[in-house]
Amino acid sequence: MKDISFFSEDNYLYLPSMKHPKVILAVGNRTVAKNAFKLYNPFSYKAKSLKIISQFLFINFNALIRFLIVTKSHKKSEFIEYLENRFNTQFTVSVYYSTEKDKVVLQLQSNNSIFGYLKFPINKLGVINLNIEKDAIKLLSKKEIVEPFILSATYGNIPFLITPQLKGKIGIPAENDIENLVSQLKKESKHKLIDHPRIKGLYYDLEKLQLESYRLQMDLILANSAEYYYEAFEHGDFAPWNIIKTHKGLVPFDFEFFIKNGIEYFDLIKYHFQVGRLLKKKSPVPLSNYIFNKIKTKNIESLVALFLIKEIITLERTNESHQFHDNMLNFICE
Repeated sequence: MKDISFFSEDNYLYLPSMKHPKVILAVGNRTVAKNAFKLYNPFSYKAKSLKIISQFLFINFNALIRFLIVTKSHKKSEFIEYLENRFNTQFTVSVYYSTEKDKVVLQLQSNNSIFGYLKFPINKLGVINLNIEKDAIKLLSKKEIVEPFILSATYGNIPFLITPQLKGKIGIPAENDIENLVSQLKKESKHKLIDHPRIKGLYYDLEKLQLESYRLQMDLILANSAEYYYEAFEHGDFAPWNIIKTHKGLVPFDFEFFIKNGIEYFDLIKYHFQVGRLLKKKSPVPLSNYIFNKIKTKNIESLVALFLIKEIITLERTNESHQFHDNMLNFICE
């Protein structure tokens, strides 16, 4: 999968560096460059500053700056030729490498405008996640929560997905807007935790992964819970960088971790967990209190504990460390 080239014929800027690129942006002219920079939406101060400076230079002094800053020329790949023949148009392509290293995201430009975004898996995990996202978009587009995809197809027996451009801005939305978005994903059925399909699913996963200690912690949490919780369409990776503000309101995207029979509050907890840990750099105990203060609902401590067990299951599947989550869980359950 990794041997496929994704470039069109153009000059490319590698950011943040040639050796360790997060994005490879087509910058052959100012219009192409202006569109290409929409693919790169960093949140750190250093990366934001680099984007602002680079974007200004390549849009306003394109011809000159391509002589002064190192760019790299690429030839059109067979895959891009295949896409051009399929849609009967020429594409200029920019490339984004996912944080999970399971896929690339291609921005497709045609006739100086953005045609759409193509997701192409580069390993088995990427294929699994792509199929989850495809099913999620099918379901949510019928409910008019998201736009339908443009194309789902295969190339060399590898599936890929093209979604339309979402016109808007990525940033830190107002918290009441986040809560309104989450409410749109809530379903009508509700259950006690012990009977909730999402919780039953966690028990199944813990048994399959032989994580006995977490199962015992869940037993204690559920034994003290009499509240009812709604089912929800669970995004699974709810964070500022996966939400765009459009003229119609907030729209979520990137549904690789979607759960059809999810539970309310998990997405909202995930949002504040990501903001608190990655953007505010909070350690486990302050982060726990931060989330408790953000979400005012009964038994929030139990819900956060269950959320952490859910996250630990995900990390176990990919053999990643979950010490941070364990520290939070121990603080909450002590």
